[in-house]
Amino acid sequence: MKYKILLISQNFYPELGSAANRMKNIFEQLQKKGFNPMIVTTDPSYPNREIFKNKRYFDNNALNQLEGTQIHRIQMRFDKQHPNLVYRLLYYLELTVKLKYYLKRLEGFENIFVSSPNIFMAWATLFFKKNKTAKYFLEIRDLWPDSFLDIGKFKLKYSKPILKFLEKEMYKQADDVVINNPFFETYIKNMIGNNKHFIYMPNAITKSEVQPTNKLEAFSVIYTGNIGYAQDVEQLISIARQLNTKKVHFTAIVYGVKADRFRSAVKQERMHYVHLIPPLKREECLAMISTHHVSLSILKNTPVFMNVMPGKIVDSICSGTPVVSNLGETVCDLIQQSGVGFSKENASSKEIVNYILELKNNPQLLKQTIDNTQSLRDADFIWENNIEQLTQRLRRG
Repeated sequence: MKYKILLISQNFYPELGSAANRMKNIFEQLQKKGFNPMIVTTDPSYPNREIFKNKRYFDNNALNQLEGTQIHRIQMRFDKQHPNLVYRLLYYLELTVKLKYYLKRLEGFENIFVSSPNIFMAWATLFFKKNKTAKYFLEIRDLWPDSFLDIGKFKLKYSKPILKFLEKEMYKQADDVVINNPFFETYIKNMIGNNKHFIYMPNAITKSEVQPTNKLEAFSVIYTGNIGYAQDVEQLISIARQLNTKKVHFTAIVYGVKADRFRSAVKQERMHYVHLIPPLKREECLAMISTHHVSLSILKNTPVFMNVMPGKIVDSICSGTPVVSNLGETVCDLIQQSGVGFSKENASSKEIVNYILELKNNPQLLKQTIDNTQSLRDADFIWENNIEQLTQRLRRG
């Protein structure tokens, strides 16, 4: 008998980014473990709707065949990426109402797993539950509303207390809380106490995605993924400028609201050693990362962002590429203690570039650091192993 589990997430295949990839892997790993997963999601729109008009990203035939049966996409009228905040709010309100409608129709699930952000899907799932017998799993990939406020674009002075109250109630309504970052457990326990079970299930890589370590002949640095409100685009430009001066090759596979600022700086300053590449599918991106010698992860210096675990860091470690970052706390401890690169909270561009040059000029240190990434990957970041943390807690009948 295959036990049914309902997954609820805004992000899913074929979207780019770690959130969609994470949900895709959870879906597929549950299938392999003998469960019968169904997901409610939205039409692909990250990083934008336009790129999915081209079907090249719909490259998984097995998943494509499940559209409409095990993969249900909520059709939305409003745009979540609209520049007007009112229209964005209307998007989330529409999503909440439509998800509630889906939940009334979809019955008979022993387990319901909802991923946040976005937090509105979690609220729609956990508040005023219709299915009282299911076990509810709340996955936290980011701390909201704190991360929303930390981007510095929106001010919610009067509504923040209400949002924090709803955040706290959301944690209470879940049976188990799934986290991809150990820091989140401490944060949530400080809000609601110790009477909740936590499942640590970090981002990972499947065994079939493991890449051979074939590095480029010329020492090369890479940055992949979003440059948005959470990323420090000016520091990234500063690092690119310094690497270009040192004649170190730097590959940038970027998208997001501030990606054009980065591209413009590279072109205007004629950074000949910086190579701009359009967004790639995940398999192509992992292959590209694996050929480079260093991978960058740069976020804004705020308390929340300094404690996140970006998916690109795990992808880089899993691709055998040392990581250099300006993050603190959990990420810093992981990178420094495992010897897989360099991380220091609010590290300056000069400190980051100096470490990169140290690796470039010390082949023995570089080799040891690469070897350490492979050891850490095999120990902590394999999906086939990590999914067990979830399946052991799922209700079976």
